[in-house]
Amino acid sequence: MRRIDMDTAVRRVRDVRLALAGLLVLSMTANLALTMSFAGRETATVLVPAVSGPSWEVGGGGVGIDRAGTRYLEDMARTVAVTLLTLTPENAGHVRLAAARMSHASARGAIGAWVEAEAARMAGRDMASAFYPTEIEADPGRLAVEIAGELVTWIGREESSREDRRYRLAFRIDAGRIGLVRFEQLEDAK
Repeated sequence: MRRIDMDTAVRRVRDVRLALAGLLVLSMTANLALTMSFAGRETATVLVPAVSGPSWEVGGGGVGIDRAGTRYLEDMARTVAVTLLTLTPENAGHVRLAAARMSHASARGAIGAWVEAEAARMAGRDMASAFYPTEIEADPGRLAVEIAGELVTWIGREESSREDRRYRLAFRIDAGRIGLVRFEQLEDAK
């Protein structure tokens, strides 16, 4: 009787080992199939803000109509204005690269040339500037923004001026990407 129980136990262990080996092969096959299916895909990470608040909207509003929400335009204009107008000869290269990323392809050359010219002018006089926005008015229908604020200029380490300035920015959306096409100073600061 003991011999029969021992044979049965050996068979059970063998059957369990076979079942585990089969599950291992099945698991490895499934992992290989998943790896192969994800290998050719492009991945994207979606970052969700830690706080709740107004959302950004960018995209098509219908056939041939691209739009951006007011909040998105305001934030984009603030970022562009502060980036372009907070300039020193030392950070000019970084500003030029940032301007190229924020600009529409049709305006990259002109905006990059403007940054270079401003940096060269400032380097010759040991100048630096910073822009502090105070008012933003967005027109989502025209993808345009007017932004007002204070432009502070330094010569060396001494502050040389504080001026109220107003700028108009125009954007264009292509393939879901918004880009700056025009950045101009307005004569009146209101």
